[in-house]
Amino acid sequence: MKPIIGLVGPSGSGKTTLILELLKLHPDLRIMKSFTTRPRREPQDDLFYEFITNDELKKMEDANRLTHISEYAGNYYTNNKQYLNNLLCNSFGIAALVQSGINFLRLAGYKVIVIQITPVHSDFIRDINRIQADKNRFKNSLTADLIVENSFKDGGLQASLQIISNFITQQLT
Repeated sequence: MKPIIGLVGPSGSGKTTLILELLKLHPDLRIMKSFTTRPRREPQDDLFYEFITNDELKKMEDANRLTHISEYAGNYYTNNKQYLNNLLCNSFGIAALVQSGINFLRLAGYKVIVIQITPVHSDFIRDINRIQADKNRFKNSLTADLIVENSFKDGGLQASLQIISNFITQQLT
Protein backbone atom coordinates (compact mmCIF):
# COMPACT_ATOMS: atom_id res chain seq x y z
CA MET A 1 0.00 0.00 0.00
CA LYS A 2 1.20 3.51 -0.80
CA PRO A 3 1.62 6.16 1.91
CA ILE A 4 -0.56 9.10 2.85
CA ILE A 5 0.89 12.60 2.77
CA GLY A 6 -0.70 14.51 5.61
CA LEU A 7 -0.59 18.29 5.81
CA VAL A 8 -1.12 19.57 9.35
CA GLY A 9 -1.49 23.15 10.48
CA PRO A 10 -3.97 25.56 11.98
CA SER A 11 -7.15 26.61 10.21
CA GLY A 12 -6.35 29.14 7.51
CA SER A 13 -2.70 28.08 7.09
CA GLY A 14 -3.17 27.27 3.40
CA LYS A 15 -3.41 23.47 3.52
CA THR A 16 -6.31 23.23 1.06
CA THR A 17 -4.73 25.62 -1.43
CA LEU A 18 -1.42 23.76 -1.25
CA ILE A 19 -3.12 20.40 -1.79
CA LEU A 20 -5.02 21.64 -4.84
CA GLU A 21 -1.80 23.02 -6.35
CA LEU A 22 0.18 19.86 -5.52
CA LEU A 23 -2.39 17.75 -7.37
CA LYS A 24 -1.55 19.66 -10.54
CA LEU A 25 2.16 18.91 -10.12
CA HIS A 26 1.93 15.28 -9.01
CA PRO A 27 -0.50 13.11 -11.00
CA ASP A 28 0.15 10.15 -8.67
CA LEU A 29 -1.51 11.99 -5.77
CA ARG A 30 -5.19 11.57 -4.94
CA ILE A 31 -7.18 13.44 -2.33
CA MET A 32 -7.90 11.19 0.60
CA LYS A 33 -11.42 12.09 1.63
CA SER A 34 -12.42 12.09 5.26
CA PHE A 35 -15.91 11.19 6.31
CA THR A 36 -17.56 13.87 8.45
CA THR A 37 -20.79 14.86 10.10
CA ARG A 38 -20.05 18.57 9.71
CA PRO A 39 -22.11 20.65 7.26
CA ARG A 40 -20.72 21.75 3.90
CA ARG A 41 -19.25 25.22 4.06
CA GLU A 42 -18.34 25.69 0.41
CA PRO A 43 -18.63 23.75 -2.88
CA GLN A 44 -15.02 22.51 -2.89
CA ASP A 45 -15.71 20.67 0.38
CA ASP A 46 -16.97 17.76 -1.75
CA LEU A 47 -13.38 17.24 -2.95
CA PHE A 48 -12.18 16.59 0.60
CA TYR A 49 -15.12 15.08 2.46
CA GLU A 50 -17.84 12.49 2.29
CA PHE A 51 -20.70 14.01 4.28
CA ILE A 52 -22.53 11.54 6.49
CA THR A 53 -25.11 11.66 9.23
CA ASN A 54 -24.52 10.68 12.85
CA ASP A 55 -26.62 7.56 12.20
CA GLU A 56 -24.43 6.56 9.23
CA LEU A 57 -21.33 7.14 11.35
CA LYS A 58 -22.71 4.87 14.08
CA LYS A 59 -23.53 2.10 11.58
CA MET A 60 -20.01 2.22 10.10
CA GLU A 61 -18.53 2.18 13.61
CA ASP A 62 -20.64 -0.83 14.59
CA ALA A 63 -19.47 -2.65 11.43
CA ASN A 64 -15.80 -1.92 12.31
CA ARG A 65 -15.31 -0.03 9.03
CA LEU A 66 -13.57 3.02 10.54
CA THR A 67 -9.99 3.75 11.53
CA HIS A 68 -11.13 6.05 14.36
CA ILE A 69 -13.58 8.79 15.22
CA SER A 70 -12.34 12.27 16.10
CA GLU A 71 -14.32 15.24 17.33
CA TYR A 72 -13.32 18.71 16.19
CA ALA A 73 -15.28 21.92 16.76
CA GLY A 74 -18.43 19.94 17.58
CA ASN A 75 -18.36 17.66 14.52
CA TYR A 76 -17.07 14.12 13.90
CA TYR A 77 -14.40 13.05 11.44
CA THR A 78 -13.26 9.58 10.47
CA ASN A 79 -11.67 7.49 7.75
CA ASN A 80 -13.28 4.48 6.13
CA LYS A 81 -10.85 1.53 5.93
CA GLN A 82 -12.22 0.10 2.67
CA TYR A 83 -12.09 3.51 0.97
CA LEU A 84 -8.48 4.03 2.13
CA ASN A 85 -7.34 0.58 1.08
CA ASN A 86 -8.82 1.00 -2.40
CA LEU A 87 -7.27 4.46 -2.82
CA LEU A 88 -3.83 3.51 -1.54
CA CYS A 89 -3.56 0.37 -3.67
CA ASN A 90 -2.87 2.47 -6.75
CA SER A 91 -2.25 6.03 -5.60
CA PHE A 92 -0.56 8.11 -2.97
CA GLY A 93 -3.09 9.83 -0.73
CA ILE A 94 -2.89 13.46 0.31
CA ALA A 95 -5.05 15.14 2.93
CA ALA A 96 -5.26 17.91 5.47
CA LEU A 97 -5.15 16.06 8.77
CA VAL A 98 -5.12 16.78 12.46
CA GLN A 99 -2.42 15.32 14.65
CA SER A 100 -4.72 12.83 16.36
CA GLY A 101 -5.94 11.65 12.95
CA ILE A 102 -2.37 10.91 11.92
CA ASN A 103 -1.83 8.92 15.09
CA PHE A 104 -5.03 6.93 14.51
CA LEU A 105 -4.12 6.21 10.88
CA ARG A 106 -0.69 4.99 11.94
CA LEU A 107 -2.21 2.78 14.64
CA ALA A 108 -4.48 1.30 11.93
CA GLY A 109 -1.37 0.36 9.92
CA TYR A 110 -1.14 3.19 7.38
CA LYS A 111 2.11 4.99 6.62
CA VAL A 112 1.68 8.75 6.99
CA ILE A 113 4.29 11.28 5.88
CA VAL A 114 3.72 14.50 7.84
CA ILE A 115 4.18 17.99 6.44
CA GLN A 116 3.57 20.73 8.99
CA ILE A 117 2.35 24.03 7.57
CA THR A 118 3.13 27.08 9.68
CA PRO A 119 1.42 30.28 8.50
CA VAL A 120 3.28 33.58 8.52
CA HIS A 121 1.96 37.04 7.67
CA SER A 122 -1.66 36.00 8.05
CA ASP A 123 -4.40 37.63 10.08
CA PHE A 124 -6.95 35.14 8.71
CA ILE A 125 -9.50 34.10 11.35
CA ARG A 126 -12.67 32.20 10.50
CA ASP A 127 -14.59 31.53 13.67
CA ILE A 128 -13.95 31.36 17.38
CA ASN A 129 -14.82 27.64 17.71
CA ARG A 130 -12.19 26.65 15.15
CA ILE A 131 -9.58 28.90 16.76
CA GLN A 132 -10.15 27.29 20.16
CA ALA A 133 -10.15 23.80 18.65
CA ASP A 134 -6.83 24.58 16.91
CA LYS A 135 -5.31 25.59 20.23
CA ASN A 136 -6.49 22.37 21.85
CA ARG A 137 -5.37 20.01 19.09
CA PHE A 138 -1.88 21.50 18.84
CA LYS A 139 -1.13 20.62 22.46
CA ASN A 140 -0.21 17.16 21.20
CA SER A 141 3.31 16.67 19.97
CA LEU A 142 3.95 15.23 16.53
CA THR A 143 7.22 14.98 14.70
CA ALA A 144 6.90 16.34 11.18
CA ASP A 145 8.89 14.95 8.26
CA LEU A 146 8.94 18.47 6.81
CA ILE A 147 8.08 21.87 8.28
CA VAL A 148 7.14 24.64 5.85
CA GLU A 149 6.43 28.27 6.61
CA ASN A 150 3.63 29.38 4.31
CA SER A 151 3.74 33.13 3.80
CA PHE A 152 0.68 34.98 2.59
CA LYS A 153 2.79 37.70 0.98
CA ASP A 154 3.50 37.79 -2.75
CA GLY A 155 5.43 34.71 -3.82
CA GLY A 156 4.89 32.92 -0.51
CA LEU A 157 2.55 30.26 -1.86
CA GLN A 158 4.88 29.51 -4.76
CA ALA A 159 7.88 29.19 -2.44
CA SER A 160 6.01 26.84 -0.09
CA LEU A 161 4.68 24.84 -3.02
CA GLN A 162 8.17 24.38 -4.46
CA ILE A 163 9.59 23.13 -1.14
CA ILE A 164 6.73 20.68 -0.63
CA SER A 165 6.75 19.52 -4.26
CA ASN A 166 10.49 18.75 -4.11
CA PHE A 167 9.98 16.83 -0.88
CA ILE A 168 7.08 14.85 -2.32
CA THR A 169 9.10 14.00 -5.43
CA GLN A 170 11.76 12.49 -3.16
CA GLN A 171 9.13 10.53 -1.20
CA LEU A 172 7.36 9.14 -4.26
CA THR A 173 10.50 7.73 -5.90
